[in-house]
Amino acid sequence: MTVQHLGDFGDFSLSVVVTSPPWYENAYIVRHRPTGELVVVDPGGDAERILAAVRAEKGKPVAIWLTHGHPDHLGAARALEDELDVDTLAHQDEIPVIARAGDLSRAFTGEAQAGPARVRPFDGEPTLSLGGAEVRVVHTPGHTPGGVCYDFGAFALTGDTLFRHGVGRTDLPGGSEETLWRSIPRFLGKIADTTVLFSGHGPEWPAGEARRWWSMMA
Repeated sequence: MTVQHLGDFGDFSLSVVVTSPPWYENAYIVRHRPTGELVVVDPGGDAERILAAVRAEKGKPVAIWLTHGHPDHLGAARALEDELDVDTLAHQDEIPVIARAGDLSRAFTGEAQAGPARVRPFDGEPTLSLGGAEVRVVHTPGHTPGGVCYDFGAFALTGDTLFRHGVGRTDLPGGSEETLWRSIPRFLGKIADTTVLFSGHGPEWPAGEARRWWSMMA
């Protein structure tokens, strides 16, 4: 299946393309239904499949958003920038990680990878806009220095900060277990129990369950 529709959440529609091995990464397409504006979040690879899914949405692509800059989350960004004429947004602290993504890809797969060419960094925790609707950025360093989660209200995209019953690894350059252990409860404290969390790999889960799990882990 090229694309899976995950549901409608208020004014937002959420779909996912799971990329090929070895990453099996969740590349998300979020469309603001009233205006048709859409973003691609973490296009980790399989550019043609993601492009086909974007075109099937019949919306207006406005940007690529990265939760972080590891190669399994940005492998298709350059192709999407070119085909869709959009910029790639990422946290300012993530720029060095994005710059090293090609080397990290080579270390893991033996193949180099071109990263995004039109990176537009943001700092802190801005409120972004999709179709005029507010999307809150929560800075969650630890897996990487500039890792973020995107809070759409009814759902949030957590990248590799937080998986269902798991957390992101911290042994790669820029990672910090101590920092991640501070970021996770801070993020969970900002969202409602009913918010559905969609991560970079694996299935979704409700924030209330995540909060209970974390209380046993911390």
